[in-house]
Amino acid sequence: MREYYLKYKEHNICVYENGTGEIPIVLLHGAGLDSAMLSWQEVMNLLPSNYTVYAIDLLGHGKSDKPENMSCDMFYKNHIECLENIIDQLKLDTFILSGLSMGGAISIGYTLKHPSKIKILIPVDSWGLIRKMPFHRLYYWYVNTSLTRKFFQYFAKYKWLIKWSVSYSLIGDKSKIYKELVNTLYKICQDLDIGKSMEDYQRSSITKHNNIPNFIDKLPNISAPVLFINGEKDPLVSVKNVIEASKIIANSHIHIMKGCKHWSQKERPEEYVAIIDKFICTFLNP
Repeated sequence: MREYYLKYKEHNICVYENGTGEIPIVLLHGAGLDSAMLSWQEVMNLLPSNYTVYAIDLLGHGKSDKPENMSCDMFYKNHIECLENIIDQLKLDTFILSGLSMGGAISIGYTLKHPSKIKILIPVDSWGLIRKMPFHRLYYWYVNTSLTRKFFQYFAKYKWLIKWSVSYSLIGDKSKIYKELVNTLYKICQDLDIGKSMEDYQRSSITKHNNIPNFIDKLPNISAPVLFINGEKDPLVSVKNVIEASKIIANSHIHIMKGCKHWSQKERPEEYVAIIDKFICTFLNP
C-alpha cells in the first residue's frame, strides 16, 4: 500500500493507494476520530486485484492538515472542493465512489455536481438523508456547547468507556470490538485538541430547524447506479431513512447488514467487499 500527500490550496492531504487494477474506487471516511485507515484498511486489503483503491484522509482528519475555522456554512462545499481537487490530481476520469457517514454526504454532493465522473455511488450509513434529528432543538443546543470536546476529553481517560461507546453506536457485534481497535482509538484520544473535528462536523451539519446537507429533494437527479449499504441497527441513519431515499432514485438498490450499527463496513468488511464487488461487476459487465 502506498501513502503520499497531495496539495489542496495550502493544505496537505494524505492519500492511501492500493492495487493496480483497471477499476478505480475512491473511499471516504466519517467524522470525528475517523480516518482513511481506521475505516477502510480492511476493505482495501480485501478488494480483488482488478481494483485500484484510493482512500483519502479528509481535510481535518487523519494525517491530513487540520485547519482552523472548519465549522461554517461552507463546510461541505469546502470538502467537496477538496475532493474535486484530489480527484483531478489523481487523473481519474470516471470512478466508483463510496463514503461512510459524513463521507457519504460528501460523496452524494460530489456525484450531484459531477454526474459524468461517477460510474457507481455507494453511500454507507450515509449522512445527508435525514431532514431533522429526533429532539432536534435539544441536539442543536448540545452541539453548540462545549460538551462535545469535554465528552471526548473524558473518554480519553478510560478505555472501557471507549469500548462502551463503540458498542453503543458503531459496532453491533461486541466480539468485533477487539483490543487493538480500542487501543487505537485510545491513542487517537490523547490528542490535546481531541473532539474538534467532531465539533466542526456537528456544528456544520445541524441548524436550528433542520440538518444540512439535505439531499432528499436532489436525489432524483442522480443517474448513476446507487447501492445504499446500511447497518440494520444504526442508531443515527435508520433503515427507514435509506429506504425512503432509495425510492427517489431511479436506479438504486439497498443492502442491509444484519445486526450492524453505524460502522457496518468496519464491522463486517468481508460482507461489504462481497456485496459491492457483485454489484459493480453486474453494472460494469452486464
